[in-house]
Amino acid sequence: MLTSLDLRNFRNFQNNNFILENNKNLIIWKNWEWKTNVLEAIGLFSNNNILEINFDNLVKKWEDFLYIKAKIEKWDEFAISFDRVQNKKKYFINNKSTTKKNLVNNFPKTVSFHPMIMNMMYLSPTLRRDFLDSILISSFSDYNKVIKNYKNILINRNKVLKNINEWKSQKSEINFWNNRFIESATLVYLYREKILLYIEENIKYLNTYLNNKVENIWFIYKTKIDRNNVRNSIENYIGKNLDRDIILKKTYIWPHLDDFDIILDDVSLINFASRWEVKSIIIWLKFLESQFISNTTGNKPIFIVDDILSELDQVHMDILLKNFWDNQTIITSIKDINLNSNKIYL
Repeated sequence: MLTSLDLRNFRNFQNNNFILENNKNLIIWKNWEWKTNVLEAIGLFSNNNILEINFDNLVKKWEDFLYIKAKIEKWDEFAISFDRVQNKKKYFINNKSTTKKNLVNNFPKTVSFHPMIMNMMYLSPTLRRDFLDSILISSFSDYNKVIKNYKNILINRNKVLKNINEWKSQKSEINFWNNRFIESATLVYLYREKILLYIEENIKYLNTYLNNKVENIWFIYKTKIDRNNVRNSIENYIGKNLDRDIILKKTYIWPHLDDFDIILDDVSLINFASRWEVKSIIIWLKFLESQFISNTTGNKPIFIVDDILSELDQVHMDILLKNFWDNQTIITSIKDINLNSNKIYL
């Protein structure tokens, strides 16, 4: 578990140290004072950035570098430094230089609760795809490389499609990127199938979070592929729809356009469910994420909770707090909460 966090020239922090306990930690600060930055620093170690801000903008104003250090239990220390002038990042474990991949793989995983994720079902499908991919990135050390490779291949394929459309390239030039796209997209689906099956197998337990008010619950993954024959689905699409892709100058199918929905007694969560139902289900999905990561990696993740308690009713707050304490939990809030916890006032 995380026992301490040191922040130097990180966002609004000059030189601050946070002592954390193994179970409950509550950080209380005024809403406008950027308390989220504490959680963002923790997320950087686990490749689970909340704010998704580039390193240059993480450095405190008027300073040239940042340094953050996290201590795990009594022995392991993880550190990240960034030199703004040289635009150079460095990663350390126990004061020895290492790679980002090695640091992320050895640091405890994190599961983040924040206001944006609580609106995941109302907003863009991109958020829902990112939710699935973030679980896989935390669970499998090589998936981050897999999804990045897919996105790069997709960009290059779309460039060639555009060039063919504009008579700048020959149609035969797309064959190379078609083959790479088939390989890459197939691999993405093989990984995604792991989390999809896990959700489908556990969807029946969701009713507990809905006070057993729903008779039938289905998880629906929206895709044009045949999940039982992924590679052939992609190859067939490429063969039948290449001319359409050239006309549109884009690849209009596959992992980057998939989506999911949850159906409650024939009612779509995305389009028709109540706010109460949506919040309950997202909370359930986040706890399911934690279980999947624990089962896959053998270690419980840390919960980092960014000021969502203020927008929850008492029922949902009780659900959250009841399930948090099996894992180390770090909560930020604009007000004190009646918890038997380690409280940090900033």
